[in-house]
Amino acid sequence: MKRWIIAGVVALLLAGGVVALTWTRRAPAQPSQPPAPRTVAVVKTDLTDVREFKATLGFGAAQQVTGRRAGTLTWLPSPGSSVDRGAAVYKVDNRPVWLFFGDTPLWRKLDTPGVKGPDVKIVKDNLAALGYKLGGAADELTPATVDAVKRWQKAEKVDQNGVIEPGDVVVLSGKVRVEAVTAKLSASGEGPLMMVASTGKAVTASVEARQAEVFKKDLKVTVVLANGAETLGTVRSVSTEVKAEKNGNGEEIPAIAVDIGLDTEVGGFDSGPVRVRLTSTARQGVLAVPVTALLALREGGYAVQTVSGQLVAVKTGLFAGGLVEISGGGVGEGMQVVTTS
Repeated sequence: MKRWIIAGVVALLLAGGVVALTWTRRAPAQPSQPPAPRTVAVVKTDLTDVREFKATLGFGAAQQVTGRRAGTLTWLPSPGSSVDRGAAVYKVDNRPVWLFFGDTPLWRKLDTPGVKGPDVKIVKDNLAALGYKLGGAADELTPATVDAVKRWQKAEKVDQNGVIEPGDVVVLSGKVRVEAVTAKLSASGEGPLMMVASTGKAVTASVEARQAEVFKKDLKVTVVLANGAETLGTVRSVSTEVKAEKNGNGEEIPAIAVDIGLDTEVGGFDSGPVRVRLTSTARQGVLAVPVTALLALREGGYAVQTVSGQLVAVKTGLFAGGLVEISGGGVGEGMQVVTTS
């Protein structure tokens, strides 16, 4: 009797095990289908390459004034003072050295009527701006010019000889602000004397050399101030001197200084960090796709892939805002191409 009971229990347990195995057995794995590729349409649009650069608001790039008159320095301006056209920049042996506006320094004595050149034009332009009447060609030293020089010298209470020497004037682009005076009274009037900058506020940007080509003289840019306000600026000069500077990662990179004048007055800020924004390139009505739709070809160049898997070679143009300009005989507006994101 006991043997029969034990045999029955074992049979039940075996049956239960079979049932348990049947309930926990997994269904055979079905082959998975690859997800459909993500596609985008080729669009016709306008692309604009807008770039921003870090810069500093101040009074622009300072330049050195070098004295060229032999003698003893008897007067120097104070840092922060302004010097306008016709005013004394400094004095040697108590005789003023005046500021003239222009872009050509004087390099010879001007004392003989009939002499012509850009230095003569600088003298005549400045005397005319100071109220002296002159005659003859704009770049010719005439007897009337010599007479005007004598009248000017009389008004300045110096010897009235009608002669202008190269060391009599400093020629700069405009009114300046004295940033620093490096010379001392009683020292020689020849050699480095002071650093000057424009009197108007300006922006100086230090741009990585490989990107500096987008800056050209007279280029219009947008200056974004620390408070987010924007104003227009004009590139006044792009340095040709390359200097090593550290970037945000502490790496030394070749950089070029860009001087930008402000087109409007900026109130509330005299100095501080700003950003310079400019449009370097603009393309209108071009075909474009996301950059992620480009495929690099083994033989060189790029292609886009159609929904059917065909590779279509394309020529790339402007990259801007995550898009890239493409062209080629096999692409057109509305065409669906594969993208990775």
